[in-house]
Order: sequence, then structure tokens, then C-alpha cells
Amino acid sequence: MIKTAPVSELEDTTVAIDASYYLQLFLANAPYQEPLLPALGGLTGIQSHIESDLDSWKSHKATPFFIFNGQSVVGSDEIAIQRGIRAIAGTDEAWSLYFQSQANEAVSAFGANKGAYHVQNLYPLLQGILNRRGLYFKVAPVNAAAQIAFLNMIDSDQCSAIMGSQELLLYPIQDLVIRYIDWDNRTFTGIQKKAIIKNLGVTEPMFIDAVLMTGTSFLPSFPPLKEPSITPRQPSTVQDAVNLLRTAEKSVTNACNSFNDILSKRDPNWLQKYRRARMSVDHFVFIDETGEIKVYNYETLTHDNWEYLGYRLPEELYHYLDRGLIGARLPSWISHGRVVVFPTLDGVSPAEYRHLVTSQLIDLRQLAIYLVLSRMNRGIQFKPINIRLWYDEKYSHKIEYRPQDPQAVKAIQQAHSWDVKEAIVKQYFPDAKHGSVLFEVLALKNPDFAKSTISKARVRNIASRELILSITFWRYLHLRGYVNENHQLTSWGEALAKSLEALKPTVSKHSTVPGLFEAVLLAYELLRFDLLNTRNQHPELNGLPMTGSDDDKASLLLISRCTILLKLRHQANGYTGPLSKNFLCFRSLSSSVRESCRDLFEAIVASLFLHAQAEREREDYLQIGQSLPFLTDTDVALGIAVKTFLDDIHPNESTEQKAAKKADFPGKFVPYATNFYEDLDIACDFFNALHAGVKTLTTELPNGDISVWDKAAVYLQLRR
Repeated sequence: MIKTAPVSELEDTTVAIDASYYLQLFLANAPYQEPLLPALGGLTGIQSHIESDLDSWKSHKATPFFIFNGQSVVGSDEIAIQRGIRAIAGTDEAWSLYFQSQANEAVSAFGANKGAYHVQNLYPLLQGILNRRGLYFKVAPVNAAAQIAFLNMIDSDQCSAIMGSQELLLYPIQDLVIRYIDWDNRTFTGIQKKAIIKNLGVTEPMFIDAVLMTGTSFLPSFPPLKEPSITPRQPSTVQDAVNLLRTAEKSVTNACNSFNDILSKRDPNWLQKYRRARMSVDHFVFIDETGEIKVYNYETLTHDNWEYLGYRLPEELYHYLDRGLIGARLPSWISHGRVVVFPTLDGVSPAEYRHLVTSQLIDLRQLAIYLVLSRMNRGIQFKPINIRLWYDEKYSHKIEYRPQDPQAVKAIQQAHSWDVKEAIVKQYFPDAKHGSVLFEVLALKNPDFAKSTISKARVRNIASRELILSITFWRYLHLRGYVNENHQLTSWGEALAKSLEALKPTVSKHSTVPGLFEAVLLAYELLRFDLLNTRNQHPELNGLPMTGSDDDKASLLLISRCTILLKLRHQANGYTGPLSKNFLCFRSLSSSVRESCRDLFEAIVASLFLHAQAEREREDYLQIGQSLPFLTDTDVALGIAVKTFLDDIHPNESTEQKAAKKADFPGKFVPYATNFYEDLDIACDFFNALHAGVKTLTTELPNGDISVWDKAAVYLQLRR
């Protein structure tokens, strides 16, 4: 059943790999795993580990062909929610150990509970690496396992072998699934489906049922299999499921009837979930070799197939997903009629978080959905989209699109009011850096140019990637209120411009540090949601500033919250240093806002193509998608480092004393940081740049808030 073979057997072959499974190997296995992932919100070494592994593929003359998950499988979102909730219970225990100064035990507990972290967060990183290396990849319309199975089933020239999770066994693959490659020992390990079925002495349909009963990424395990009195060996295996099926005349329905008492207590809807899961396996969705999206066993597809496959979206939208222009969240929302808010890493869900996800972010999600739904067929357009919250199953809210809805009409009109020819841009800005945020905002300070961006006819034939990026930015700025109907900057837009201009010298000085202008835009979004301030301090979460007056502590908290939007550059080995649940909680707010803003950017650029406003025959979809903001998130490491450092600096200390503390700090607190002093300077400049814009918002922000920013600026100046 388990086969081990020399890596030389893979020479001159292409292996189709489930990208999620591949990334999960790095998260779960030594020496790559970083146990503090759920405490920090990010990874320090994942990129170098991936690069090193891909070098091994190349040196062994084998080619990896990565396939990424597309829209979610029915049932998978609920599994992810439950996995995240279980992980939160584990990390709560880890935090308790940390607060009791049991560092080693805390690290182990964090490392054992990473389930709230979504491996999909790493998709853009891996896709960018593959693109730079010239390695082809594909995004499946739904799940990667089904797409890989199709390629293997037809003996496609695109791959000679397959690698992934046990779920590949659910599909009609030829036989072998590679599970792990040990480059050091030059071997790989795999499992053989035919041998497993033969050893179990079952038919393939019964085997599929048994695998489903043990639990998958889209179906919880059969509750009786988790009962030690029924299945003494835990966790249960496929063999246990087979044994149970044999006592139930090989019928899952009979098994459910036999254990109805357990199901009614544990999961009364499990049989219905199983039936949907089984139908989604029997009728899996794939892209054939001509590029057409098809359903396996289409001739036996039932009329209620939307219940287990979701609504069929236009192939054009799947094409943009496959090419990397957009991610899978928006298509999943529309296909399944449900926006899912997944568990946070901290698991706290305070009042400001609940207000954010149930009220403030609804507007952004509605905008994104309206822009894309306007190009769908009426059958999909009129289906309501519900919102599912991880912390409140009873919460009910529907997003409903109607073509004549004033909000929807206004959003589309605002987006379509932007059009400018490339020659006009070059006339005004010959050295324009499209997609930088800086250019798009500052360009609108020129009134003549701003006037030239107002569309005078139907928008068509936008050709260049650069212009697509800028028009997408301008539409975003308009929809979010940084720009008015005359395409001139509003007060918020002027403040944003002030901050971007103030940060420009820092960005020029540190040109290799990405995302600084983008972080300014995110900071302004947080300001507008009343989050980037000193309220909602949550002392019960620990990790707040400790020294100085109340004003000093508030100042440092504000500076630290700004710094959480930036990244600490770090060696590839895992993070070693102080932690802060308080900052992790704030990161959940910033991450939620970042994600919703990213969804709006993707909706804008998808809408642009869906309305045929840009040339569709192109090879740079991935580059466009990866050039739009908010693609990747930050962790809290730099915020913690800056807070810890400044908390120990006193304004009355001499220059020499401050310099000595600064020299000692990295070795004591962030020993593997690679550019701490530069990162500290960037963080200080970033705060000052934000302050430069914030202090102009005299009518938009309460006077008390601006006063806090002013005090924080003085606090920082005295300690630099």
C-alpha cells in the first residue's frame, strides 16, 4: 500500500501537485514549521524554504506542476470554521502558558494549534515564485484534487505523476499518489489506491464511502467513529469505517440509522452533508485540455446540483481565477450564495471587531458583489447572498442585488466614469509609476489631468497593464470616497496625498522594501473605520506599553498599531522574541479590513474585463493581479519590536544611553532580524508620514483624536 522509490524515477517527468497540500507540508513538518505562526500571524522563512525545495526539483530534473484550489467545495467552509474554533481553544491554552512564563510549553502548544491559519494566504507568494521561475501552474475551478485526478485519469501529457492528500483517493485516479519527497535521501513515498482497496477487500464505491466517513476537507468525520467505545483506536482509520459499514449492509444510510442516537447529539445533519459530499465527488468539476469547464458524469447530474456544486458561473470569471487576476473569495460567495467570515487567530472577537464585520465591512462587500453580479445572468443576480459569522451561527444578514438598486447603479456609474488614454498620461506624467498608489493619488492634484480622466463615451480598448492598474486604482479611490464626482481629491484624498508625499523619501531610500505606500492606504482605511486610534485597548489581553504616563502609553500604543501594518525583515529560521495577544487582536482588525479592500480591488478589475473595457487576449493577468494592493498580510513582529524598544527609552536619557540601548536591543529581543535599525527608522518615518496627513483632517476626525496623534509625534521625536 505504501511505496518508497528512488527520486531518480521522477527524472524528466512532470508531477501535478496539490498546492494546498504542498504548502501544508511546510507548515506541519520539521525543519520548516514555525510553531509561533498562530501567535504572530505570519511566517518568517516560508519563501526561502519554497525556493530551496524548488531548487531540489530542478537539480533532480523533475518539474512540479502546481494546481491550486479554486472556489470552495460545498461543506469546506464549515469545516474550516470548526477547525479554526478548535485551534483557538488550543491557542488560548498556549497564551495562558505564555502569560505564566512557561515559554517552551507555550511554543509547543502554539505549534500544535495552527488550524485557524488559512493555507490559501500563501497562494500569492507561491504563485509569484512560480511565475518568476517560469513554472506553469493552474487554478482549478473548484478543488485541486479533482483537477489533478482528471489529468491523471486521462493520462494527460501535462503530468506523469500526482502528489497530494489522501482525498485524491476519492477520485478515479490510476493508482499512485506521492505523499512526500525526501530530497536528502533521494527517495519519495506514495500510497497505492488499488493495493489499499484490495487489502481492504471492498469495492471502489464502498472505499469512497469509507474515506468520506473518516472525514475530509469538506465533510466532518462520521460521529460514531470518534466514539472510543465504538472505535477504540483514535483517530479512526479507513479500516474502521469499512468495518462499521460491513455491520450496516455496506450502506451509509443504514449506518446513520443504527447510530441515530449519537448523530442526533453530535451532528443531526451529517447524512445530508454526506450525500452532498458524495455527489460532489461523483460529479466533480474540472477544466479539460481544451480549456472548457466540465462536470464528470454530467449525464447523471441531478436537477438540484447547485446544492452540492454551487451555481455555475460564467467561464470568463473562472478564466480570470485560473490566470491569477482574482482570488477565489468572490467567485465562492456568488456560487454558494454565502460570504463566510472565518475565525481569527486570536479568537477574541471584541465589540469593535463584531461591529466591523457585521456593519462597516458590509458596504465594501456589497460594492464588490454589485460590480461583479452586474455581469451575471439574472438567475444568479437575484439569489440572495447570506453572511456566515464564525462566532455567531444565528447571525442573519442578506446582500441582495437588484439592477435598478440606487446603490448598485451609483457604484457602476462611478466606476465607469474613469477612462484616460495612454497618450494623455504620458503628456502630463512621462515618468509615471503606475500602480504605486503614490502616482494615482498625486496625479489627481493636477486639475487639468483630473478633468481628462472623466469618460466621455463607453469605455473600451484599454490595452496596457499600466493603464489597467491606474484606472483600477482611481475607481477604487472614487468608490471609497477619496475622490469626488469631478475626479478631484476629497479631504480624505488630500490627507492621503499628504501622507504619501511625506513617505516618498523613505520609500526612495529603502527601495527594496515593498508595500510602504500600500500600508499608508490601509492605515487610512483603518482611520475611516475608527480603528487606528488609542481606543479599545484591552488590557486583559496583556502586551500593552508599560512605562511612562498614561499619555506616553497611549502614544506608544498608537505608534505600535501603525507599525503592525509593516513587516520585520527576518532570517529564514522561525521567530524568537516577545509576543503580544493584544497586538494579534488588533491585527485581526487590520487583516479583516485589508481582505475586504482586496476583494473590492479584485471586483473592480474583474468588472473592467467583464464589461469588455480592456483587451482580454493577454498574458499578463497574473502580473496585474499581483500588482494590486493588499495581496499579502503582515504579522505583528515589527509592532512588538518597536513597542518593546521604545518602552525602554526615556526622553531624559543621554544620546549615548539611547545609543547603547539601541545597540543591545536586536541581540536580546529579535536576534534573527536582518535589518532591525532600518526597519525601526521606516516605522518611525511611516508614523510621521501618517501624522502629516491626519493633522489636516480637522473636520473629519474628532479634535481629541488629532491631539492623540500630535502627542504621539512628540513622544516619538523625544525618543529617536
